[in-house]
Amino acid sequence: MAARVLADMHVPPALRRWSIRVALAFVVAVVIAWIPAGGDDRAARLRAQLDELEAEATTLRARNRRLAAEVEALRTDPAAIEAHARDELGMVYPGELVLRLDPVVAAPVAGGGAR
Repeated sequence: MAARVLADMHVPPALRRWSIRVALAFVVAVVIAWIPAGGDDRAARLRAQLDELEAEATTLRARNRRLAAEVEALRTDPAAIEAHARDELGMVYPGELVLRLDPVVAAPVAGGGAR
């Protein structure tokens, strides 16, 4: 009988068990409440990133429309084809004389000031 009494003494009383459960529930509730509070900064960063991506998407849509219009012009407009051939490909008609001038780069002024 003595061994059985010793074994029963190691079981915590009901009040102690429930107080541990309540304390653990409180800790879990605090952790759950704390996580969203720290998430406000993350939400603001994500909103800013979303705004940046929407602005980039708008820019890319406009660029795609411009390129689609350019492609359509190159398919149908002879003047656009000629302009592209001259500007991008450097093509000229036979007998044309093309003069290419390099842009003039101004030398820096010595002394740093005007007189």
